Amino acid sequence: MKKIILSLSAMLLLLSGCFNLNEKTEQEKAQEGTTPVQDYVGQGFSFVDGDKSEELVKRDEEKIKQEAINYVKNRYKTDVKVNNVVPARNAAVVMVECEEPIQFHTSVIVGKVINKEGEWLARSNEGEVEKAIVGGLYAKAYEAEFKNLDAFVEKIAKENNLLGLQAEAINKTASDGYTNNYYFLSIFALDYPSVYNAYLENPKISSEELKKLFEKDDSTSKNISIPMKFYSKENILPKQEIADDLANEIKQEEGIPKGRYSVLIYKNFIVNRVGLPDGESIDVEGIIK
Repeated sequence: MKKIILSLSAMLLLLSGCFNLNEKTEQEKAQEGTTPVQDYVGQGFSFVDGDKSEELVKRDEEKIKQEAINYVKNRYKTDVKVNNVVPARNAAVVMVECEEPIQFHTSVIVGKVINKEGEWLARSNEGEVEKAIVGGLYAKAYEAEFKNLDAFVEKIAKENNLLGLQAEAINKTASDGYTNNYYFLSIFALDYPSVYNAYLENPKISSEELKKLFEKDDSTSKNISIPMKFYSKENILPKQEIADDLANEIKQEEGIPKGRYSVLIYKNFIVNRVGLPDGESIDVEGIIK
């Protein structure tokens, strides 16, 4: 039987190769980890198989950004800015934000055209941008009520030692439409055809006209959902009574937007890869205003 004898240098080279294979990048470490909500600013946020397109996305990042901006401008007559470009399977997901004439966060998918070198094409998930627009229009129509809501959630969060998402985390990971540190609007454009079509005809439509159209499409605001998401300062769940008390405060609060509210309170940590809470929550659903 022949013996294969490796030189010391060859063994070291082999071992070195093994270690390099197992060595994780900072991005991979961030993807696998969790972060306290007060420190989470989108680190490790990623999509499936993003590593396979990362190099190409990085190379063409400026083209991808411009394609996303052009897509929203041409299709929805709306100007947006890019907050984040995240590699995905054969594409990039571009997190964009509109600040004027309405406010919202959404995402655009920019993919490479097969057999065409250098060309990227944008699209969006069905209804994704449309619902973001209608949410932004609802916030514009009832601007005073949303200012009251912002002050109210800040107050109850402080009184109960609760936290919300950082603004940078929202910018880099959120595509929920109109979004605050503590809540977002869940609303579908199909339920508000008059509102949505009026905006496409005139993006500078007034708040007064928007109110009339929202009343026309949904006089009871039954199709507007406002989930409130809070996080504990410690990595433990508060008692259910805390959520119940917050729900009662919402019911009693005057001057906030009409809709169906819910309260969710999570532990302290965010799963970096998806930008979502880590684990269980306490909640109260079906709070009608």
